Amino acid sequence: MSSCKFKIKFKFTVLGLAFLPLVTFASHKVYVIHGYGGFALQMEKINKGLMKNGYITENHTYLSLSEDLDSLGHDLYKKVKEENFDTVSFVTHSMGALVVRSMHQYLSPTEHFPYIFRIVMLAPPNKGTELANGLSNPALKYILGTNVEHMRTDSNSYANRLPVPTCETGIIAGIKGTRPWFNPFMKEDNDGVVSLSLTKLGNEKELVIINSTHALMTQQNKVIKLIIYFMKTGSFKNYKSK
Repeated sequence: MSSCKFKIKFKFTVLGLAFLPLVTFASHKVYVIHGYGGFALQMEKINKGLMKNGYITENHTYLSLSEDLDSLGHDLYKKVKEENFDTVSFVTHSMGALVVRSMHQYLSPTEHFPYIFRIVMLAPPNKGTELANGLSNPALKYILGTNVEHMRTDSNSYANRLPVPTCETGIIAGIKGTRPWFNPFMKEDNDGVVSLSLTKLGNEKELVIINSTHALMTQQNKVIKLIIYFMKTGSFKNYKSK
């Protein structure tokens, strides 16, 4: 599988003089992570698609409304570190991208952590979302939790201050026009929740745009095929729909 590295191990022969190299595959796991207000079932179609292609996966779930992004990132960091695969990748939807970026806060060059291979982000609010600007107030905080405020679009918001992953990252963004009926207040191409320009990290390897709403993106067969293609090749460019 293209997502694996080789390990070379040695052992003594019976004569004790020569070494026989043993080639083994490094272990690799893909963590599939839902977004704000989401749940594991929403990502299960993606999870099953990856499993059918031979990947070890986990459909990771968390309490997105009650737990702060800092805690969520730290919980994910501890989980990945303890499971100790050689390499890991992530497929995220919406705020799930911020959970992975929050995890990056805890990475240290002095501590072992699995090599982060690739990330595919679906509709990520990497620079926030306009919806959070209007919903982040003290009265709603008790209902919606603190993470809505973290997804504001101002330059000093949590989303805009998080570390940016340096591994190969592909972004799949949805658009339904500049003023779709379900969200007439957003001024540029958007999926009803996140505007196209706000999905960008700035250093992503590639960004592909599809015709989709925010919530339904995880159920599209084309999206699943794009995810698998990027995981295998590190690119969307030569993907051909079948």
